[in-house]
Amino acid sequence: MSDNRDEDSLSMIVVMGVTGSGKSYFINQLAGNDVVKTGDDLHSCTANCELVLVEIGGSKVALLDTPGFDDSTKSDSEILTEISRILAAQYQTGVSLKGVIYLHRIIDVRYSGSSVKTLEIFKKICGDLALKNVILVTTRWHQVDDAVGASREQQLRTDFWAYMLGHGSNMARFYGNRDSAIGIISQLVSRQSMVLELQRELNEGKTLEQTVAGAFVHDELSDTKAQLGKELKDLEDLKQTLKENDRVLKRKAQQDWDREHQRLMTAGEDEARLRRNIATEVRAEIAEETKKKKRRGLWKVLPFVAFALDVMGTFVGIPPGSMSVVTSWL
Repeated sequence: MSDNRDEDSLSMIVVMGVTGSGKSYFINQLAGNDVVKTGDDLHSCTANCELVLVEIGGSKVALLDTPGFDDSTKSDSEILTEISRILAAQYQTGVSLKGVIYLHRIIDVRYSGSSVKTLEIFKKICGDLALKNVILVTTRWHQVDDAVGASREQQLRTDFWAYMLGHGSNMARFYGNRDSAIGIISQLVSRQSMVLELQRELNEGKTLEQTVAGAFVHDELSDTKAQLGKELKDLEDLKQTLKENDRVLKRKAQQDWDREHQRLMTAGEDEARLRRNIATEVRAEIAEETKKKKRRGLWKVLPFVAFALDVMGTFVGIPPGSMSVVTSWL
């Protein structure tokens, strides 16, 4: 593999936020076209992480589009595992991580429970040292009165985002156009490379549940399992007390029991997922990919960007709309 990375470099920026905050729309503005799917409702459009390639001021940048931790189809454990694998691959491949952009809808009247949870996981993924490479971005300004928006922005500054701002994060407004998006991301492209707390912990050999972010998700799972266990016991007691001729009620109780039991089984699967050693898994997969390239004689001649994208593509999808950018870089 060529190691001439000054001329052949690639940076990555992670884009996070709750479902419907405008992550995919923001990325499409940077790409100049609809590379990733967007939506107008609160159902998740980003089912899996995607890597969108753009060029900003001559710099080659990979934008990681992520599902929100309030995703309607995937658990927090699944999403954290997926993000962790990509971050581990980026770290081990040598792609430069420049920062993280966190999006929030300014139209939201209050900070919902899912928003609070997502923000907590986000802070734990980053860690205090990485917060200086974080930009907290408010979106959908065209849907709110300026005075109302400014009041909500001030509340974010003095309340929900105060800790991060106190540790070096910056705030920005996204006005929904390409120039605004470029102005925001340009603040990170020129930064020094950084390492997230989650990456640091994984590289130390910790399992996902031993990381700060993973422990937070695990604690929520434990609470969920305890609540489901109680509900199952109550339903079991109810079934025992129902008379034989209460067939409709007995059928309904059984259906409820089956549903809650399935949720309990899913929670158990989520817990097992958090016990994985992500860094070890990813290192083995990268080694296997590298071995394949060596057998094909590509190891020493493949440019770094091509090598990095090939390896990263093992862990994250690159949408078809980005392939023309890839071609122009190689």
